[in-house]
Amino acid sequence: MKRILEIINLASSAENFIGKQFSYFPQHGDYEMHLVCSDGPELEALVKKHQIKHQVIPINRNITPWQDLKSLIAICKYVRRNRIDVIICHQEKGNLLGQTAGFITRVPVRIVLSHGILYETMTGLKRWIVRLQDKLVSDMATNVICVSNYVEEQRNKDGVDKTGKAVVLGNGSCNGIDTVNKFNPQLVSLQKTEALKRQYGIKEDDFVIGFCGRLVRDKGVVELVYALSKLQKKHPEKSVKLFIIGEFEQRDALPEEVLRTIRESNSVVLSGRIPYADIQKYYTLMNVLVLPSHRDGLGLAPLEAQAMNVPAIVSKITGCRETIVEHETGEYVDLNSDSICEKLELFLDNEYAEQQGKKGRDFVVKNFDTDIVSNNLLNYLNKLTGQL
Repeated sequence: MKRILEIINLASSAENFIGKQFSYFPQHGDYEMHLVCSDGPELEALVKKHQIKHQVIPINRNITPWQDLKSLIAICKYVRRNRIDVIICHQEKGNLLGQTAGFITRVPVRIVLSHGILYETMTGLKRWIVRLQDKLVSDMATNVICVSNYVEEQRNKDGVDKTGKAVVLGNGSCNGIDTVNKFNPQLVSLQKTEALKRQYGIKEDDFVIGFCGRLVRDKGVVELVYALSKLQKKHPEKSVKLFIIGEFEQRDALPEEVLRTIRESNSVVLSGRIPYADIQKYYTLMNVLVLPSHRDGLGLAPLEAQAMNVPAIVSKITGCRETIVEHETGEYVDLNSDSICEKLELFLDNEYAEQQGKKGRDFVVKNFDTDIVSNNLLNYLNKLTGQL
């Protein structure tokens, strides 16, 4: 039996980015699953659901030298105590601490799972430092898996990975989308959707633009809010609302003007953070999802939305471009409010939106279902561990 240790910052991230793989790998291969992450309210349920061996070790997003050193030592001890064979690390701090620990303890298979390019929108010295960190982490790893072709291309272009080291499995993604038991529109009743509409004051004739993600500049929230205003001015006969799922963050914070619009406008509905167990229900409120991201390795929200028969509008310069089929399941936009407004106008036609939504679900089921993604990763792991 081979022991796999997943290292990630939060249990909620583990549910989103690893999820079913905790059960899938032991069921379909000779593996025992372990998890190291920070403490959180979702951890107990996650561990119980998948029967994971785990230890709470703080994986802080911010730079905390003393705590990071203590976490590194704790991870090294856990690896040695449990005789870990494979270490899979996620996100910047998880990769830095996890790959360092795996390198020190000589774990045979050390995998970086690259979800995106953090330094992509940075400039100057900060960009150079973060890119150098990614390169050092890659050098310590034995293998690199990228969630999209875009991420692989950027890492190779920037010299982060040695030639041939980074791979994309299948069509990408780290965990895929559960299109059968979760993101399945047949599982959300009309009554539940109507109840949510009443809860948030959404009327039957409202055209609802959806957004799901962190409320920061990098996600294109500024451009989206301005596009909402322009669409309303161009189509005063339409009742347009922006339904936002997510929370404000201090890092890369939104400008005060945009914050004020989101908090005070009658055309903006802010749900805050929604538990992942219920997120699929909220997509049924949307006519179209928009993610005009400046920096995304792939983008889960467009895939989740399409699985729920909701078309998606995404930026074409990031990994988001791989989450839709242009003109069939969604549309590309440039990173400005005029472009977003123009593409939103297309979806004011209900028939057009519904056709793209149905094709979107077929696209996700065929290319990104969680069983497809999990099986791709399982086959890769079997190949890597076959010589151990």
